[in-house]
Amino acid sequence: MKKHLSFKVISTLVLQVIPLVAIGAIHEEMQQKPEAAKQDIQQKRDELKSTVKEKRDMFRQEVKDRVQTISGEVKEKRDEVRTTVQNTRTAARDEIRTKREAMHTEIKAKREEFKEEAKNRREELKKKLGEKKAERIEQFFNNMVQKFERTIDRLHGLEEKIEDRIEKAVTNGKDVALAREALAVAKTKITEAETALTDAKAKYTEAVADPDFKASFRKVKTVVHGVAEKVRLAHAALVKVITTLKGLGGGNTATTTPATSNAAQ
Repeated sequence: MKKHLSFKVISTLVLQVIPLVAIGAIHEEMQQKPEAAKQDIQQKRDELKSTVKEKRDMFRQEVKDRVQTISGEVKEKRDEVRTTVQNTRTAARDEIRTKREAMHTEIKAKREEFKEEAKNRREELKKKLGEKKAERIEQFFNNMVQKFERTIDRLHGLEEKIEDRIEKAVTNGKDVALAREALAVAKTKITEAETALTDAKAKYTEAVADPDFKASFRKVKTVVHGVAEKVRLAHAALVKVITTLKGLGGGNTATTTPATSNAAQ
């Protein structure tokens, strides 16, 4: 009887304890689940951050690579354009130099021809004016021509220096439009001075052959004064070019004073 009673008591106690243990286990499990959920969420969050960072880094690298590629392409194109422009300028300079040399050769040939005809002119003048006057007039005109020629040669030299300075300014990225325009005008003025001098020589040769030399020579003097004015204008035009070049860099370009005042008297 006592044993049976003890068993019942023990059974009752066991039945009462088991639910309590189960509830405790469930409660403990419920407490653990939110913690596990937090850890899972944190892990997913970390994974997401890592993925975003990885993609961001990949995107940045792609952008960087693309920028470098584009920069390389732009630089290559710029270098190609610069090379093309440089080659074009070089070809243009070579062409100008060739034309200039051809012009100088032609001018030199004409000057030599005029000198070689001096003897014939002097003989013609002797018949009209006598030997002393013929010698004096021929010498006077030759001296005047030589002064003009030297002045024009100096103008050409100054023109070439200005062209070199303009090219240096272009290389340095300067705007030389006004200088080029002014130089083109100056070149025209120099050509006009050369043409005027050639005409003066022709007029003088005609005057020597004219029976009325004195009247004819007065025309020569008029032409000579015209040459002096053309030379003066050419010089003034070059000075204007130099003025437009101020501030562009490339060094100083010296001016020259045309020696025409005495020759034209």
